[in-house]
Amino acid sequence: MGLMRLYLVDDEQLARTRFKRLLDKYPQFIVCGEASNGEDALIGVATEQPDIVILDIRMPGMDGLEVAQRIGKLATSPAVVFCSAYEEYALKAFKLNAIGYLLKPVDEDDMLQALNQAQRLSQAQLKQVDALRNDTTKDADHFIANTWNGQERIPINEIYYFRADHKYLSIVHRRGETLSNQTLKQLEQDLGDAFIRVHRNTIVNGRHIKLLRRMSKGQYAIRLGNEESIDVSRRHVARVKAFIQTT
Repeated sequence: MGLMRLYLVDDEQLARTRFKRLLDKYPQFIVCGEASNGEDALIGVATEQPDIVILDIRMPGMDGLEVAQRIGKLATSPAVVFCSAYEEYALKAFKLNAIGYLLKPVDEDDMLQALNQAQRLSQAQLKQVDALRNDTTKDADHFIANTWNGQERIPINEIYYFRADHKYLSIVHRRGETLSNQTLKQLEQDLGDAFIRVHRNTIVNGRHIKLLRRMSKGQYAIRLGNEESIDVSRRHVARVKAFIQTT
């Protein structure tokens, strides 16, 4: 089996440090990120897309059970191993499809057994995700967005543009705006010729471009069918002009 990426979530720094120390002798597992609370964990998991999440239960604010419930709705949800000092949460944890339940202080053998089990499951999930991705790319009339609530189908002809915004992808369409964990680089490989990049952080649906105009300071912008104005970076102006002339 290949390298597996772990994300650690625990409000105690010492607990995260000890877990990393236990992992030192197992190079097949690497820590790709960590968080001390549920809110940061959700952002980190969506951004890093780890294979396995090691998740504490008792944390200030959003607890680990709620975190597990929410990341379980992601299109490519990681395997979850709970790590807690309290046995009474085990039943609730397994109802949330947890792969393992480690008691603090964590025993190294128990840790390795849980991670190996999670690794086997994660590899199987990846095969299922690849199969699903192959199916959904055949649906040329819709874009499949990976959101917090699972996959959302958005009609291609209703999308105005995609914009990379910090750690998320904003998809602006006729029904509003949808946040996804996909990337512009990923989209450029999947979208057809009807879409064009106008800025390093923006890809526009050419169907909705009404005009390209030069602004007072020499920069360019396009106006879309929803009357929104989108800046065109200098390096993309020539390509946008050619695109408009040929469509």
